[in-house]
Amino acid sequence: MGPAETEVDAPFEVAFDTGKEVDVPEEPAVPEEAPQSAEPPRPLSWRERLQPTWLGVFLGCLLSLALLLYWVPALGLGEADLDRMGGLGLISVLPLPTLAGAALLVVVFASLLWLGREHKALLLVTLVATVFSLHALPAVIEVEPRFATAWQHLGFLDYIDRTGSAVPDLDARWSWPGFFAAAAFVGQACGVTDFTEIIRWWPTAIQLAYLVPMFLLVRHMRASWRAKWTGIWIFVLSGWVGQDYFSPQGFTYLLYLVFVAVLLVWFRAPRVIWTKRRPGEAEVEPTNRRQRAVLLAVLIGLFAASVPAHQLTPFVMLGVLAVLVLIGRSELRGLPILFAVMVTAWIGWMAEPYWSGHFDDLFGGVGGVGGNVSSSVSGRIEGGSSTHKLVLYVRVLLAGGVMALACYGWWRRREHRYREAALLVLTFVPFLGFGMQSYGGEMALRVFMFALPGAGLLAALALFPRTGVTAKEREKDRVSLAPVAALMAGLLLVGGFLVARWGNEPFERIQPGEVAAMDYVYAHDDPTVRLLWLSNDTLNNVTPAMPWGAKDMEKVSYVPTLAPTDPVLVSGLVKALKNAGPNSYLMVNVSQVTYLRLDVGYSGTWEPRLLDNLDSRKELRRVLTNDDVTMYALRDQPAGKVPKADPGPIGPQVTWTPWSVVGALAALALILLLSAREVVRVAVRPGVRQLRWLQSSFWFALPLLAVFLAALVQRFLTMK
Repeated sequence: MGPAETEVDAPFEVAFDTGKEVDVPEEPAVPEEAPQSAEPPRPLSWRERLQPTWLGVFLGCLLSLALLLYWVPALGLGEADLDRMGGLGLISVLPLPTLAGAALLVVVFASLLWLGREHKALLLVTLVATVFSLHALPAVIEVEPRFATAWQHLGFLDYIDRTGSAVPDLDARWSWPGFFAAAAFVGQACGVTDFTEIIRWWPTAIQLAYLVPMFLLVRHMRASWRAKWTGIWIFVLSGWVGQDYFSPQGFTYLLYLVFVAVLLVWFRAPRVIWTKRRPGEAEVEPTNRRQRAVLLAVLIGLFAASVPAHQLTPFVMLGVLAVLVLIGRSELRGLPILFAVMVTAWIGWMAEPYWSGHFDDLFGGVGGVGGNVSSSVSGRIEGGSSTHKLVLYVRVLLAGGVMALACYGWWRRREHRYREAALLVLTFVPFLGFGMQSYGGEMALRVFMFALPGAGLLAALALFPRTGVTAKEREKDRVSLAPVAALMAGLLLVGGFLVARWGNEPFERIQPGEVAAMDYVYAHDDPTVRLLWLSNDTLNNVTPAMPWGAKDMEKVSYVPTLAPTDPVLVSGLVKALKNAGPNSYLMVNVSQVTYLRLDVGYSGTWEPRLLDNLDSRKELRRVLTNDDVTMYALRDQPAGKVPKADPGPIGPQVTWTPWSVVGALAALALILLLSAREVVRVAVRPGVRQLRWLQSSFWFALPLLAVFLAALVQRFLTMK
């Protein structure tokens, strides 16, 4: 073991920052604890030497059996089988051997934790096989790529390919176009013209990519190999939130994981002196000044890439960094100010089209913790099928269980004389998001997702709190009940994953007939078209369950139309179709109807009765019918011309006033100055000149900061 994993019982205290930076020589490594017995160790027999090898071969064969049990029956599922999904979603039609294979994957991993030594290759293969099996299931067995919003994001790429521009008035996400612009550029550079297969495999690929920063992150832990592998395993088994589809959130979450990993491995306070309570973090990875400058540039680049790509992720990054600096766990003391300037400058200037028209939506929820929690948790468990409610309850129980186990992990580490700080920051800083806004009722899901890296690692410390440095500690971990507890926890998590992750699959699955119907709409959208779809709440439920928006986003208007609870009362639908004007259609699709049945509580016979009543109306005619969609139009089109497409002016749309110009220049100067200041602090050898430059740059930055804040306030007050 290296010095980063060595236990020492001498007293320590944290070296306080005096404002000066000095090079500290590395302390010599402390040797491992001497064996308890003075007798020389008994040489191992050939059977004892071969036992770990034979166990590894046996577990490798067991892993192959698990994958065969899981995938062979699952590959036999057809569209007719998927149509039988009930309120619990995909798990309701999975064959029993597939469920047994998922359980056997857990058994293999837990058994590897029981072995006396670390089988890295087999642990990694089991972990990758678990990720692929849990996340690739719909990609393999479903005909079309899943999830409506993933299809909608293809429309952003389509618009960039056709026009080369962003239009903030068309969609709020155009105020944060970074992800879509980068994806369109990479697609054009690689010659990709059809992204449908990319959105099919994106969730699996991005989940596998998440493993890389997680393996880097565990290097900062002073823990045993069992705790580190178990922490990543819990992270994998708890990745049911569902934000990994082709989206800015899924991509910037990867940036977030890399950001916190680099921050905690290389930029923590480098010097500690031991006392009775040992730090839970290992020593900082050794680097020279040039390497630290490169790593600092990586941190700034990761944050800069997330700012124009997503609304929420930069604030979580900033919060984690700021708290680490405040508690003395990061030496990058000037970086929070730099990042705060970057994100507020983007919102204040580049995202003006959004907040100037949605000021209350953006800031109205700030401080309303109770209301945001209620709308994100209890507000989502209302109405609908009693069976489907179990999916929502399972999500709450899984999230609460992981967080409770994380708290127990912190307590167990205290009992073993370790103190955790960095993992607590990663776990609980995301909960500040409840004080921002409800995020469309999804803030609880986002909070748990961002808290999961820290919570998963703390939960692993609840099972394996020792560092495993000495032979005595390693033997205690092996013969304890911890591997058994890991097995039980893994079985609960994998079963809960299949319910929580794929419980919405009856209406999140995309049907082939729905894709064909949308192709019909795109073929008739010249100059524009209005597509009416059935919603239970036309103000809050504005995301249809269908592959919408993949093309011609400026030409097709998707109009949520109130679905009558009594299918006889179709007059409102006819009236809405007339009010929509010429070249308008009403779509009744199976995924949206399934959503109304499972999540809202519409009856199982509602759809056929609705179609019968629509067919009886002489004003309507069917224009398209297949197994998944029935689409209507008026027999006699309303008078008037079909309006032309009007996406609005090309962005970014910045209202330039004298104050705005001065504020933007001050922001640019601040970003350059603060970036240079941090590079000098990290890359230049400490001395009198460096100290003087840092002090003078600090005093010069204060008036720039004041001008920037004044211009920002002036913009918010006059342009909202």
